Parts: sequence; structure tokens; C-alpha cells
Amino acid sequence: MPPLENKIAIVSGGAGQIGTGVVRALADAGADVAIVDINTQAAEDLAVRLREGGQRSIALSGDLTEREQCASVVGQAVEEFGGVDILVNLAQQFRAFIPFIEVSDDDMLVSWESGVLSTVRMMQLCHPHLVARGGGSIVNFGSGGGTAGTEGMLAYGSAKEGIRLVTKVGAWEWGPAGIRVNTICPFAHNPEKWETAHWLDDELLQRIPLRRDGDPYRDIGAAVVYLSGPGEFVTGQTLFVDGGSGYYR
Repeated sequence: MPPLENKIAIVSGGAGQIGTGVVRALADAGADVAIVDINTQAAEDLAVRLREGGQRSIALSGDLTEREQCASVVGQAVEEFGGVDILVNLAQQFRAFIPFIEVSDDDMLVSWESGVLSTVRMMQLCHPHLVARGGGSIVNFGSGGGTAGTEGMLAYGSAKEGIRLVTKVGAWEWGPAGIRVNTICPFAHNPEKWETAHWLDDELLQRIPLRRDGDPYRDIGAAVVYLSGPGEFVTGQTLFVDGGSGYYR
């Protein structure tokens, strides 16, 4: 039996370069998947490909910086599939590579609205549905840009570190209801969506013990599947799925 058979997943940012791999991995593990993304066409194209392969999937458009739109996509997913067992929070607007002295209030607000607050909103809105099905798994996404305090990452990195705190509080408060909450800090790029050659050079690869870029499906997606199913005694943790990269410490 597939490890996530009869499970229902919502993936925010599911049409992005990592999100696409995560969605495919969840579907291949047996889950029904609601793909939430501000890029409506990309989400629909992915959902169509999954449905053509016999997997149940829908595309939902939503700007998760607005609570009303968060509520709408969760409601649509529940109406279509009947509940929620898995929530993956990948949505995040990218404001990075800005020198500290130049970071604006808007840079900070956009990063926090799209990252921390969207994660909190989606968790709150999915909570009663997870409880109704006896618990479940929430997988949030952090970044080495936050854990390492990397230069140029003030707005983005601080939001990602905020998400790790959200994970810890959620794990403590919601554990008694059988809800597990974890964070993944990834290092992976979809070659179909991102030309990595211009920056993923030999020098950077030498700092990755496994000497390769991560794969959104094989590496990150597999970790999400583990935390969503087999890893049923894992909660409150940050899992670095980064090839052991010192860049992400």
C-alpha cells in the first residue's frame, strides 16, 4: 500500500520549483493533492498532468497574504476531497540579496506577510480539519539563508527563521491532538524551472559533501513524504535536506 494512500494534502506554493517536486512525490505516495499557487496556470498544468496519470489533484489560485483567500483555498480543498491530513507550506515571496542598510520596511513586510503570516494562517485554518481526522502532518519550509545569517538575507532569512519558531510552537501546542509540525531547510532546484549553472559553480559544489544539487522530487519530496507518513514520531524538528552543505549552517 502506498504510504499516503487515502490521505489529503494541501501544498501552498505547489507550482514552484521545489513545490512541483513535492506535489509529485505526495501524489506518487498515494495522496490526493490540492495545489495552491498564485501562478494559476502553472498550478493547473501540474494538476492536469497528475490527473492524466490517474492521480487526484486540483489547482487552487490564492494570494496567501490575504486571510480571506487562505480560507477560500482551504474551504475548496475540503469541499473537493473531504478533509485535510497534510499541509505543506512552501509559499514565500523572495526578497533577498539586499544589503542590510538598504532593506526597506516594505521588504520586511512582504517577506513576513508571504512567509510567516501565510504559514500561520494556513495552519490555523487547517487545524480543525486535521483534528477532525485524528491528527496529521504539517511541513513548513525554512532556509539556510536564515539559519546561517547569510549576507543579503535580512528580510527573507528573518521570515524563514520566524517560520521555524512557528513550527516549534505548533508542535508543542498541537501535539496532544496528534498533529505533527516540522520544518525542512532545503537545497534543491528544478532544472526545468531554473538555470542553475550561472551560480551553482564548482566552488559551491565543493562545500556540499554529496557534491551535487538537490532534486525537488527525489530529495525534498521524499523528505516531505517521510514526515507526512512514516515519520509518525517526529515533530518540532528542522530537517536539513541540503546534501550536508556548510552553506546552510
